Amino acid sequence: MSTLTIKNSQDFEGNLKQQASEEISQWYELFYQWSRGLCKKEEQFVRPIFDALAEDFHVVLTNGVMVNKRQYWQRLLTLYGSRSEDAPSRIVNLKLNTIEDGHILATFDLIKDGELNKKFDSALLRASSTANNGVEWLYVHESVHEIISTAQSTYPTEMIKEAL
Repeated sequence: MSTLTIKNSQDFEGNLKQQASEEISQWYELFYQWSRGLCKKEEQFVRPIFDALAEDFHVVLTNGVMVNKRQYWQRLLTLYGSRSEDAPSRIVNLKLNTIEDGHILATFDLIKDGELNKKFDSALLRASSTANNGVEWLYVHESVHEIISTAQSTYPTEMIKEAL
């Protein structure tokens, strides 16, 4: 792990959030191109995804299985073009919270127009002087949830608004 020098904590926090936002956007753009088969089937195209993962990276997939960096890379390679018929996903409700020691907790929804389910991801990223965008992925937890309207919910409207 790299050593960080913090001169102004507010500047550092703002820069870290910006770097995390850029990394998340770029990661999903690469993943979209790869999984839809919209690029050449060459490892070098998705290599930036692998390179952005910390050596101790883990992800919990939507099926509940946890995989490490090497296993995730093997899975990613098999996903080329596998979602060519899927609608594009959009990142919405991105929230970035800085936590101690140069870490960012990111939460966001991935939605597809016309689908009744959304994917909710939470990710822990950390500052890294060697990573392309200045942050590396440490941990991701993926989950899938049904999109509900407030009229369908048994929860009071205020609780739903707070949760969103």
